[in-house]
Amino acid sequence: MTERAVEPESDWQRPLALKVRIEQFVTLRCEPLELGGRRLEWYRVTDGDRLLTTAVTTRRPAEELDPFWAATWRAALGLDRFLAGLELTDARVLELGCGSGQAGVGAACRGAQVTLTDAVGIALMVACLNAWPVRERVTVRRLKWDAAALPGPKFPWIIGSDLVYDPNLFPLLERCARLHLAAGGRLLLSEPHRHTGDRFSRWIIQAGWQSCEHDVDLEDGRVPIRIFECWLDHPKD
Repeated sequence: MTERAVEPESDWQRPLALKVRIEQFVTLRCEPLELGGRRLEWYRVTDGDRLLTTAVTTRRPAEELDPFWAATWRAALGLDRFLAGLELTDARVLELGCGSGQAGVGAACRGAQVTLTDAVGIALMVACLNAWPVRERVTVRRLKWDAAALPGPKFPWIIGSDLVYDPNLFPLLERCARLHLAAGGRLLLSEPHRHTGDRFSRWIIQAGWQSCEHDVDLEDGRVPIRIFECWLDHPKD
């Protein structure tokens, strides 16, 4: 069966139909999740192995079949908690590699106008379903990091969780962020203190960005989530 691209305007009106369509490809489980200070019913993929099998047996581009978006990442919860300290009411936020939409939906719950993006169509369908309670503040778009910039003004906030796990992707991620970040804006990336995050810490500065780091303790007895706060110096007019 061929995966169809997301059509947000119609999908917002038919969440049950969207769920049925998603479950032609994966199995979903709905469970409660605290995001953005709200308790939401959240849809998770329960058969990630099915996605992995598809990824290794299909000849489509790898970025369109990445199965790892379906996992539940602690980094997204850490980013959501970090966003609690920001004033996001009516702020325009772009989430890169949104997967099921966790960080971006949390930002929308905090009042932001959010654009959720991913290269994987089925991920965007799940994100669209999860964003239903805040649909008036969410747009869903397919975006590959090596593609042209999305139309419209740039974003003062760009967020992403667990995107720096592969150093080979650093240049594509940096290029996409640079294309979309407004002057004076901030790029916020979360990850659980992996060694690849240590490499990114040095790499992003060499790429011409300013950066500082924050730790978010999830109080679960595990390593804190590291937040990279990155920005570009723009010349004054």
